[in-house]
Amino acid sequence: MQVHRTPTLLLTRPRPASERFARGLEGADIIIAPLMEIVGTGAEIDLAGVHGLILTSQAAVPFVPQTTLPAYCVGARTTAVARGAGISADFVGEDADALVQALAARRPDGPLLHLHGTHTRGDIARRLSAHGITVQSLTLYDQRDCPPDPAFYDAITRPDLIVPLFSPRSAILFAAASQTLRDDTVLLALSPAVAHALPPRMQTQTRVAAAPTGQQMRDLLEPLGVQRNSP
Repeated sequence: MQVHRTPTLLLTRPRPASERFARGLEGADIIIAPLMEIVGTGAEIDLAGVHGLILTSQAAVPFVPQTTLPAYCVGARTTAVARGAGISADFVGEDADALVQALAARRPDGPLLHLHGTHTRGDIARRLSAHGITVQSLTLYDQRDCPPDPAFYDAITRPDLIVPLFSPRSAILFAAASQTLRDDTVLLALSPAVAHALPPRMQTQTRVAAAPTGQQMRDLLEPLGVQRNSP
């Protein structure tokens, strides 16, 4: 007779983001073992002459000074966090491609200022400049590596392990820290770009979200026995 085993959900994002994702989930042993943390670079933000901001991650929001400038945001979560901070935030898509397409169509007055982390993808400033929109870039925060802790090493030995991965950098750090996985481990990737950042042997154990949203990542959890117990 097959014995039901409780899966383990390993969350490696920075602790605040991991705790937020874990909130309301049931049906798994949840282990939070961050492989990165967000720290400010101390960069000074000069908004003189800037007509709008580009925010591609909620991680930038705590470092943005009080402003009445509009902010064009990637992702519903980034938009909500920016609005909660008093920023006039406009959701323009779930990824960098959607943002570039939307702003190329709107053609907002520039220059715009893209506030981002040390590790960024999408080449937004160059692509928008090709559409005649002036974009400056400023690195506001760093996604600093955290060494794997004992909780991480314990988790990756467990049967029925589930690991959500939310960025290519998260995927790279996870692969470097884990090296090999049990055959019954399932990786969940926010997007094809995240999945492609994994080595081929891990891609065979990876399921990709239908859209790059937290809700779609939670939807991937349900067939694996992990559900939300609250809205």
